[in-house]
Amino acid sequence: MAEIQKQFEEFHDAIKLKRLKENKGLREKRDIITDKIKNGVKTKFEEMEKDAPSLEFIDQGSYAVDLGIVPEDKDYDIDEGVIFDLYKEDYTDSVELKKMIRDILENHTNTPPKIKNPCVTITYSLDDEPAYHVDLPVYLKSKYNNNLYLAWGKEFANKDNKYWDLADPEGLNDHIKNSFTDDAKKQFKRVVRYMKKWKDVCFNSTGNSRPPSIGITIAAVDLFSHKQSYNSLSGKFKDDDLGALKDFVSKLKNKFILKWDYDLEKSFYTIEYNLPVQPYSNVFSKMSNNQMDSFYQKLNELENALSEAEGKSDPHEACKVLSPKYFGDKFPIPESKEARYKQVALSSAPSSNSAKGY
Repeated sequence: MAEIQKQFEEFHDAIKLKRLKENKGLREKRDIITDKIKNGVKTKFEEMEKDAPSLEFIDQGSYAVDLGIVPEDKDYDIDEGVIFDLYKEDYTDSVELKKMIRDILENHTNTPPKIKNPCVTITYSLDDEPAYHVDLPVYLKSKYNNNLYLAWGKEFANKDNKYWDLADPEGLNDHIKNSFTDDAKKQFKRVVRYMKKWKDVCFNSTGNSRPPSIGITIAAVDLFSHKQSYNSLSGKFKDDDLGALKDFVSKLKNKFILKWDYDLEKSFYTIEYNLPVQPYSNVFSKMSNNQMDSFYQKLNELENALSEAEGKSDPHEACKVLSPKYFGDKFPIPESKEARYKQVALSSAPSSNSAKGY
């Protein structure tokens, strides 16, 4: 079996996104936005002759749980939840406060803020191309319980598509961050990042054809197992990312069930995976049966590729199976055995000078 742990770890270093606290530029932009929202909300409520509510902000998404990768399209994504100390029962229109935030940030960037179903999005551009964007989901409390509720809906949606959706962003963060410790946690993060990169390389980025990252992440929390192999030279165990990744892919694939679609009169492999916190919804619900079936088939292809790589004796051949088809060109391919032998032979051959006795 080829030893390619070094290549996996080099690949991880190449795709890993710095944590927000390590990325000064993005962190400063986030802080500017949150300060502007605080001041803007205060002004808006004063204009309405009302007491301004206190605000809390919560990091969400891959930055919050340190699972980000460098995006293929270079459009970096920051998720920052805005929690108003207000009650949803007093705001029957769930979009009202989203519109307030949109208006506060109207001239903050060259691209106008956009109200989407789950959030308000602020896009920063560089040379007329998106450089990164900040998603701002809005949450309110309830008079009758201790839960948070997400403001769902677009500005001009009908009433049925605008509502307060039960949510637990902090609970989700904790569930992911606290699932593993020490070396297992490090390998878990690497495996999730490998899967995210595979997803970016092998799926179309438009629509819902690409499986959501949160789905892969929470599945990994449940299904990932720390894998190590024994090194006879050092007499120690070391991480085996190829084995851990293959094991996770196999377990995730086995979560699919064959489902008959009566409208299309065809069977599809489909998957349901519920959030571990409120509202316990299926994270793959936006994918169609056809898209889920494609997800399954691509997982099957990846599993076969990982098995093929595992069966190679030469690291060069093993890595060629995986790069660039499944993980892109960031996955390194070492020299072949023949090239290494040739290089050794050339370096050990006597020079012309030494042959003359110099």
